[in-house]
Amino acid sequence: MKSQTTPPIIPLLEIKDLQTWFHTEDGIVKGCDKVNYSVNKGETLAVVGESGSGKSVTAMSILGLIPNPPGEITGGEILFRGENLLELNSNEMQRIRGNSIAMIFQEPMTSLNPVMTVGQQIGESLVLHQGYSRSEAKQKAIELLAMVGIADGRARVDEYPHQLSGGMRQRVMIAIALACKPELLIADEPTSALDVTIQAQILELIAELQQKIGMAVILITHDMGVVAETADKVAVMYSGQIVEYGKVNDIFFNARHPYLEGLINSVLDIDEEMDMLDVIDGTVPDPLDLPGGCNFEPRCPKRMNCCKTEEPPRTSFGNEHYACCWLYSDTKHEEVQENG
Repeated sequence: MKSQTTPPIIPLLEIKDLQTWFHTEDGIVKGCDKVNYSVNKGETLAVVGESGSGKSVTAMSILGLIPNPPGEITGGEILFRGENLLELNSNEMQRIRGNSIAMIFQEPMTSLNPVMTVGQQIGESLVLHQGYSRSEAKQKAIELLAMVGIADGRARVDEYPHQLSGGMRQRVMIAIALACKPELLIADEPTSALDVTIQAQILELIAELQQKIGMAVILITHDMGVVAETADKVAVMYSGQIVEYGKVNDIFFNARHPYLEGLINSVLDIDEEMDMLDVIDGTVPDPLDLPGGCNFEPRCPKRMNCCKTEEPPRTSFGNEHYACCWLYSDTKHEEVQENG
């Protein structure tokens, strides 16, 4: 009797060596440079890093929302259910955007249309993608408002964004994103403009709805506490590149890259004094004037001479965990130079 082998899991989304560059008068800005990550059905991938690290550029690339000019996807693949989205025309991409893949943007007041009612904006994708009539879409919008925790949906459905609080507007954004029951939801800093209590409610709501409809989530954030509570896998980005990638337990309990170590150590522990809080020295490099080797080298407390001139290799630690750092390369033969 032949032994049966388990077929490999095909990721819902797989990004391979993605390069998105912006052509400016001063030179080329590499918004994301050879980025690789994947997310499976029902899984949550957190993408973390400081502002300007390339988190949102990668997400906008997935949805085909990079303005050209000045932006351009110059290389790589974006595979959704095995199909390369970069090979689709604008009409084919429109059928996926907002339907199979949806996005919650960072600031709802600038993302919502101020001259359209809440109901019209929620129902728009239902009419476009699901064939609903206007009246059917309005009724569904009322149901979606209730699903995201907005009371009295029949009254709210005819209101405009300026009539709602920040928390309500973010819930409306979630309702819009979930209207067509997407297979993948991209949430770009979905709680950054909200107070702490509302933040927790929004994240709990996304998790509940994820379980209910089985969607995968890419959560873009700089909050390591949120990552610890919500993520299955984590991609750590710095200056347009992924410097460490792995399952959430590996990221927090077996961190390898000095940048990730700095991010984790900079999270305030309730038992620690404020003056004991670690910080990462320096600032993110100018994207028009990146270092010659590792982009983190100028700020790294463990930098070596090779870090200045050569891009670090990727080292695997098994179980989908890798880091791009010279510390783990067998070819380095140099002493660590303490930063400062």
